[in-house]
Amino acid sequence: MEKIKINFNEPHITYKLSDGTPVVGVTTAIGILNKPALVPWAYKRGKDGLSLYDSRDKAANIGTIVHARIMAYFKGFEVDNSNIAPDCWKASDESMKSFFEWAKNKKIIPLIIEEPMVNEKYKYGGTPDLYALIDDELTLTDFKTGSGIYDEHFIQLAAYLNLPTKDNLKVKKAIILNIPKSKDDSFQIKSISSKNLKDEFKIFLNCVNIYYLTKKIKNNKKGEV
Repeated sequence: MEKIKINFNEPHITYKLSDGTPVVGVTTAIGILNKPALVPWAYKRGKDGLSLYDSRDKAANIGTIVHARIMAYFKGFEVDNSNIAPDCWKASDESMKSFFEWAKNKKIIPLIIEEPMVNEKYKYGGTPDLYALIDDELTLTDFKTGSGIYDEHFIQLAAYLNLPTKDNLKVKKAIILNIPKSKDDSFQIKSISSKNLKDEFKIFLNCVNIYYLTKKIKNNKKGEV
């Protein structure tokens, strides 16, 4: 089986309209929202006398490795671990046990795997993890690694569900699968009908509007006299 190395310095995808105009990505737009989960995490790290950034960087690497290994599973290749620290690889092994436990009794037929898409109407782009037939039901699945599932994850799902797919797939259900990347995390699954994410999509569109308005204000200030 082919092995592929993870490029930890790979640049972010630039999404563009059909005319070449760059547009905001889903995660960048949602980044405008406050992240309340980070506050107690940072407080606990400081209280315990632990470094905030070293821990976050290592956790981010483990999350990247786990995500890459899950995508490799669906694409039919393996991740080459020659450029990965042994402790991070070992931690990702533990995380993958949760994923394999979830997948082992399911019939999963991947249809679209990590394909960048752009919504021309609302001017944003994104790369959903997986569109697949899961037990014969067309499902959008987003894989997370961390301490839990939060409101912004459903906003992200709503944004992905409004990206045009090839063959215009009509997804009825979306799933968030949270894979633990440390002993303090827990395996969680939440599913939701696509029709129940309309309000989340409205929130997302407001994030997109704020992003472009903020950018416009910054550009206007550059031309101040």
